[in-house]
Amino acid sequence: MVGNKANARGAYAIFVLPALGLYLFFAIWPLCQGFWLSTTNWDGTAPWTPAQIPIAQFESDILGKAESESDRQFLLTYYVKDEGQGTYRKLETYGFPRYRLMSIFKSVGYVTQDFQNVGLKNYSDIFTGKLDKRFFPERYREALFQPGDPVSKLALIPRSEFEKRVLSHVQSPEELAYLRGVYSPTPQGYALDPKLASLDEVDLQSVLSAIPGLEDDWESLFQTALSSGESGDSAALATAVAAVPAVSGKHISAANRAVLDSTLKGTFALGHIKGVMAKDWYQDRLKWGVLLFTAIFVIVNVACVNILGLLLALALDTKMKSRNVLRSVFFIPNVLSMIIVAFIWQLVFREFLPALTGIKEWMMNPDLAPWLTIFVAVWQGVGYYMIIYLAGLQGIPQDIIESASLDGATGPKRFFRIVLPLLVPALTICLFLSLAGALKTFDIIFALYPSNSTSMGIDNITVNIFYDAFRDKHAGLATAKAILLLFVIAIITGTQLVLTKRKEVEM
Repeated sequence: MVGNKANARGAYAIFVLPALGLYLFFAIWPLCQGFWLSTTNWDGTAPWTPAQIPIAQFESDILGKAESESDRQFLLTYYVKDEGQGTYRKLETYGFPRYRLMSIFKSVGYVTQDFQNVGLKNYSDIFTGKLDKRFFPERYREALFQPGDPVSKLALIPRSEFEKRVLSHVQSPEELAYLRGVYSPTPQGYALDPKLASLDEVDLQSVLSAIPGLEDDWESLFQTALSSGESGDSAALATAVAAVPAVSGKHISAANRAVLDSTLKGTFALGHIKGVMAKDWYQDRLKWGVLLFTAIFVIVNVACVNILGLLLALALDTKMKSRNVLRSVFFIPNVLSMIIVAFIWQLVFREFLPALTGIKEWMMNPDLAPWLTIFVAVWQGVGYYMIIYLAGLQGIPQDIIESASLDGATGPKRFFRIVLPLLVPALTICLFLSLAGALKTFDIIFALYPSNSTSMGIDNITVNIFYDAFRDKHAGLATAKAILLLFVIAIITGTQLVLTKRKEVEM
């Protein structure tokens, strides 16, 4: 008995204690350091202690206030006096010397502006929404017509589009009456009055510029008429016309005055229809933001890879002759380099799909980009989970299945009452891996959209952390997000493991 205890203690000292020490050093210590960094305003590039300090300031404010002679000697070890530059220049420091330098500077009351402790501000900014708006879901209005668009875009609007996205947005009876007056319902849709639809800015400008006496004033008159039309302020146009010397002094002929009035009325009418439609023709949209896209990506990805992986495993757990070849085919995407996967699908989305479907833009379409990203992620990962489910299926004793068949259990009953309960251990593993993997996904998004994932609205939390740290230089905030992500992954996967473990059936 004593020998067994001695052996157990020896094994504990030889194997467990070193493993525990390595875990503390390579896991717990970096986590603690990460939490500490998350309480700072560090940008990721600025040194934790000043790179150089003026000689007089260093000697009076740092060396003169150091608590001990050993601290002063330590400072002089890593700060070298440079008479030419008039500074003390810091040498490269790593590990514990860096932390000791920080401790000394803190003890003398010197704070580096680029490395201040801000407490839990980064966390409070995350939870109170004081971040980039792209981080949270946001509703916005997408204008479907801009004042700079040609009026030909307004010539014919489909009936459902006009009623749903124009008329429903009109707020005043006068504006509604105006739109019903200039638009007529036709079998093809709502048609704009031909007189308005034929107006062209270039033609109107050409007519104004050709009127004698308006050489210096026609441009301002045109812009005034256009902007007055957009705002519906006819009085502003009349005031502007009266202020033009050539008009008020009657230096232009009556015939040219009639042309001027007609042209300005046309410009005003053009500006008015454009202003009304620019204000009323829009649709309400939802920007997913980082959090919502991450949630949708995780839910859809986890569901698809597990369902499709299980279906493929069921199909290949048969006696079909090509099952070994098909297993390899479905598993190949998982062993491909992510760069190769991105290159393959970029070629498909940019060349093949436009030619097959007639839709010119796939990858750069913000409405399609999130779903294309999810599709590629599922395509690459489903083969891996298929293998796990296949191993689980092949571990189920066939005599149980045969006994159920003899008892009259049909295919669906056998699956849901026998196969699926015995497959829960494989399901536990697959759910754990797919949940953790989806929450940590980075390479697929970054490889497919290396520089424009933000504009496409497909930054998940890990990509957002990467851009915060290395593009926007908010390393402290990025670290806070990473710490929170760690706990989110631990909570979600831990809960999943507890719930699915309870459902496991021992054979």
